[in-house]
Amino acid sequence: MNSPNEPTHTTDSAATTERRPRTGRAPGSKNSAMQARAVRTREAIIAVAARHFDTDGYGHTSMNTITHAGKFAKGAMYYHFPSRGAIAEHLISDWKRTLDESISEATATGPSTTAGEKLTAIFTSLAHRVAENTNLRAGMKLTLEPTIDNGAAFAHWVEAISGIIETAVTSGEIPDTPAAHRLAWNLCAGTLGAAHAASALHEHVDLTIRIEDMVTAHLHDILA
Repeated sequence: MNSPNEPTHTTDSAATTERRPRTGRAPGSKNSAMQARAVRTREAIIAVAARHFDTDGYGHTSMNTITHAGKFAKGAMYYHFPSRGAIAEHLISDWKRTLDESISEATATGPSTTAGEKLTAIFTSLAHRVAENTNLRAGMKLTLEPTIDNGAAFAHWVEAISGIIETAVTSGEIPDTPAAHRLAWNLCAGTLGAAHAASALHEHVDLTIRIEDMVTAHLHDILA
């Protein structure tokens, strides 16, 4: 045993251990970079799939189509999404969230706003968003894809709009007619129809204006 005055001998293992110089990289930065890259890849997959769902339709878009169009590695594709249905469900979820936001914004204006004004605000907001955002437009179209959720997302849309209309019918603001009770379905289906027609016919049309025209025509017939 060493005396208090003798130097302490370092063990061989400790002696051979050297301190490595720091590289200046913050702890966890490698993981952060990998996570950021994974997020970018996931967003790119969604964007490519949405573009094909929008223009070619769900039935004509396979995982191979998305893989080749985006030049994604198959491992990366299936790591993020096990099927095209999973991508479609993500797009529908984003659409439903946007729909609910638009409805909340329009109905938060207070009792002084008429039902017609609320409906116009909702569909004008949706028209602008789907015209500018391919992901949202694809998500909206996919609400009628029976192989995904059997139309549940479209039903959610119609029910949300029906709530506004039925309240207005009960209060006497909108006449209680069969056409009034069909209005929600007609507005939602008309919006979808305009979006499908614009893509299928490859016309250079302003989708926002076409949807606004459709909403105005339906409301005029009901409120006249």
